[in-house]
Amino acid sequence: MSMMLSYRREAPGPAGYPLVKSGPDLVRDLVGTFTRAWRRYGDLVRFQLPGNRQLFLIVDPDCIKHVLDDHQPNYPKDPLSVGKFEPWVGQGLFTSNGEFHFRQRRLAQPAFKGSRIAGFAPAMVDATSELVKEWKPLADGARTVDITPEMMRLALTIVMQTLFSTDVSTRAGDLARAVRICNAYTNTRLQRFVELPEVLPSRARRQFLEARALLDAFVYGLIADRRRDGSPPDDLLTRFLTAQDQQTGHRMSDKQLRDEVVTMFLGGYETTALSLVWAFSLLSRHPGTERRIRAELAEVCGDREPAAGDLPQLRYLRAFFQEVLRLYPSVWTLSRSPVEDDEIGGYRIPAGSQVFISPYLMHRHPKYWPNPEGFRPERFEQSATGGGPLYAYIPFSRGPRLCPGSSVAVLEAPLVIARILQSYRLTLAPGHVCEPTSNVFLYPRDGMPMRIQHVRTVAG
Repeated sequence: MSMMLSYRREAPGPAGYPLVKSGPDLVRDLVGTFTRAWRRYGDLVRFQLPGNRQLFLIVDPDCIKHVLDDHQPNYPKDPLSVGKFEPWVGQGLFTSNGEFHFRQRRLAQPAFKGSRIAGFAPAMVDATSELVKEWKPLADGARTVDITPEMMRLALTIVMQTLFSTDVSTRAGDLARAVRICNAYTNTRLQRFVELPEVLPSRARRQFLEARALLDAFVYGLIADRRRDGSPPDDLLTRFLTAQDQQTGHRMSDKQLRDEVVTMFLGGYETTALSLVWAFSLLSRHPGTERRIRAELAEVCGDREPAAGDLPQLRYLRAFFQEVLRLYPSVWTLSRSPVEDDEIGGYRIPAGSQVFISPYLMHRHPKYWPNPEGFRPERFEQSATGGGPLYAYIPFSRGPRLCPGSSVAVLEAPLVIARILQSYRLTLAPGHVCEPTSNVFLYPRDGMPMRIQHVRTVAG
């Protein structure tokens, strides 16, 4: 009897407004609404939505492990959210579920392991050195620029060179802008609780279709060139192109190849670019940390460019980046939907509901993080998880759907930071408030305007 009563308990949460329930609050400010509800109601919160829908927010490591690992088959990607992504991303690793997802993952995984990853480092450093050259006129005049689009085109150049052996340096700005338009359109759709017919004309939809067409033309051209290549490079695109189903003998269609390449646009560069944006904002706000990283760089690298082999000695830089990911995880929420009724933390979780896990809030839980709002890279110097439970630190998710590109991100970002710091100091524009906004990823509200100065100028 007690187990039955426990199963029927409803999680606490806001009642919301008549008819529309909590919908308007979630649309208006998802980060703020989640944060306030968590602080008021605890680690498992129930939001009521129009149409008798329910949304659950989970901020507890054991409950997160339940969803992402122990009972993962019962918690596929949330179809409501996935459906909003599909017009842009299609059916790739990011949106797919079940056996199809894990088949695609098995094909992609070898591109993200071992010596292959270390081999990406020279291209990462070279691309950053090109950006350093481009920034010289800005630094000569100590100009202030929004570094968000700068990091976007750098990260896109790197991911295309390393994963697809393609130089997009001359087109990176246009491609990155197209991706941002597609993501902004998708974000708007994600926050609608009444979906409008896609045939209705709007400026946003027109811009989305134009941006998607630009990206499709680029990607399909890339696929066609690779199919004609008699000696293709052994990269992720070639692996997808040559993969063959063991049972049917079928290979991936151009549409499926397109969806996987676009998935890398979505998750393979924008997340890293945003983590770099937040990293430089934190360095500006914490000059003592910047001085310590510069001293470590001088000791390990001297006057030469950083390399992958330097990272084991750049311990404080790596700890700093882990703290960046704690405070500002680019993927700030993960959504799932149970196939069958379940119980989490003693509360009823009905089939078909939406379950949101928030790394952004989990990383700020005072039970697992001393001084959770404080900036303390030292917490990661002795522990890869900051000293807390494994599922309290989830910048790349956990379990079977752990981000396959996480190993690329933790190589790329420290190398980019190191190379830029060798030449410049980036300082936040006076009065700028570093505040995140709820987008597909964790963007800075109002950008990140920073003044670029030569290191020798800073040193006096």
